Amino acid sequence: MKTIFRSPLWRLLLLLPFASNAAPPDLPQWNLTLTTSEWVAPNIIRIPFTLTGTLITVRARLDTLEGNFFFDTGASGLLLNHRYMSKQTGSAAAGGGGVTGKVRVLGASKIDTFLLDNMQVVDVPAEWIDMSHIERSKKIGLIGIIGYRVFEGFEVLFDYEASRLVLIRTNAKGNPIEALPNWEYQLLDSLSVVTAGHVAIIRLEFGHHSKKSFALDSGAEQNLLSATAGKRFLKEHFDIRKRVKLNGAGKESIEVLSGQLLHAHIDSFHLKPMNTLLINMSEINETYQTQVDGVLGYEFLSQRPVSINYKKRRVRFYSKSRP
Repeated sequence: MKTIFRSPLWRLLLLLPFASNAAPPDLPQWNLTLTTSEWVAPNIIRIPFTLTGTLITVRARLDTLEGNFFFDTGASGLLLNHRYMSKQTGSAAAGGGGVTGKVRVLGASKIDTFLLDNMQVVDVPAEWIDMSHIERSKKIGLIGIIGYRVFEGFEVLFDYEASRLVLIRTNAKGNPIEALPNWEYQLLDSLSVVTAGHVAIIRLEFGHHSKKSFALDSGAEQNLLSATAGKRFLKEHFDIRKRVKLNGAGKESIEVLSGQLLHAHIDSFHLKPMNTLLINMSEINETYQTQVDGVLGYEFLSQRPVSINYKKRRVRFYSKSRP
């Protein structure tokens, strides 16, 4: 029986040219030194990252294998590049779907130990997929993608200005076990969100009367907006710039409209114009099992430090102390 692969990896390849059908290049293997101190189950973990395009890229180790991983709140669990796992023991699987093509799950396994800076997770279930087209397009050797199940015990704070993730350990009710130091981040506001599985959903306001719901997804290089948002809404709040080719986790592509989402705000926070793709959201909503009007990724999360607390169903906005 086929198993359906429901992690929406179409987010990883927005606005890329057609992928080549050639075999993946011989990519460099790095001898990495992870930034770990003595592991004592820290409650606040500060993880440096780099950007591959606009995708958060961290270095981590699974068992004895070290390398680059994308940090992706839109993925439900740990996804691994099957070419690194070919000598591992796992179970075969098949199936899958995405916005621009089929994705096959090539195997599954359980990782004994996964180490991301000072966060250690044991007995982590993982699925294997072909990431060769992602590696070609992004020109990076990629071990895998870190999804929600890996960091579900933490509130996740994104600080793009400092190129840092802050993981704040929470208890069963979602309360931080240790408070974030006030000298580091000052809380500005806290807003409620809806959750659908591993996806947090926030409502943006446009003017005084229009509201749209968006899924928060750190793996979205640009925002996505439903093509059925309404003619009047699109005329007033979406500035069309051009048509682009959109590649997904499959090897097919579709043509979509690219533009800027304008006039968005949350309470008193007015957001900068955000690069956004206008697409059919039906398959994405089926994947998420939601009915959202769009997806917010880098363009939203990078505007100011923001955290997602899935257990408390809260999004928090912060300012930073300046010297």
